Amino acid sequence: MEKIKVMLIEDHNVFRQGLKKLIDLEDNMTVVAEAGSCEEAMQKVSAAVDVTLLDIGLPDGDGLDLCARIREKYPRIRHIALTTYDDAIIIKKAMDRCVNGFVPKYAFFEEIRWAILMTYRGGSYLYPGLSTDTLLNLSDPGLSETELNILKLLSEGKNQKEIAERLFISLSTFRRRLNGIFTKLKVSTVEELITAAAKRGLIK
Repeated sequence: MEKIKVMLIEDHNVFRQGLKKLIDLEDNMTVVAEAGSCEEAMQKVSAAVDVTLLDIGLPDGDGLDLCARIREKYPRIRHIALTTYDDAIIIKKAMDRCVNGFVPKYAFFEEIRWAILMTYRGGSYLYPGLSTDTLLNLSDPGLSETELNILKLLSEGKNQKEIAERLFISLSTFRRRLNGIFTKLKVSTVEELITAAAKRGLIK
C-alpha cells in the first residue's frame, strides 16, 4: 500500500520529532521531509510531498505566506495548519487563503491522523473540539454587499442618517436592513453587532 507522504514544518524540534515518530508508526503514512523555518521548508519541499503539517507562526516568516508559496509551486500538495491558535479570525484567514485543514497543537494525535487522511483524500478538516463560540464565528452569516457596507460604516461611527445618505437608501430601508443583520448575527444592539462582526473578521 502506498503511504501518504507528509512534510512537517515546525520550529519546535521536540514537538516535531514526537509527531514524526507517531506518524511513522502508521501503516498508511510516513514523514518524508522536515523543516524548522520558511527558508528551510522552501529548500526541502518537493513534488513527492502529499500533505504538509504547517505551523502558522514560524521564526522567519508567516506560515500562511509560506503555504501560498508552496501552493504556487506545487498546487497538488494539501496543507494542514497545526498551531497553538484557535482564534476564529486566524482560522478563517487560513482556510480562506490556502489551508485545507486546521488542528490545534493540543489535539490528540488521532485528530491529526484524521486531518491528514481527510485532506489527502481531497476534503477539508476542522478540529471538532473548537469551542461553540469559535465555530459560530467561523460560520458564514450570508450578508449582502449592502449589509456589509452598513457594517463598515457603523464601525466607523456613522449614524443612521449618514449611512442612509451614503448608500442612497431611505431610513426605513436602512432600519429594515439593520434588523436583518441583527438576525443573521444573533445580536440585538449596534454595540453587540460591531463586536460580533469583528470576531468574524467582517470588519477591521
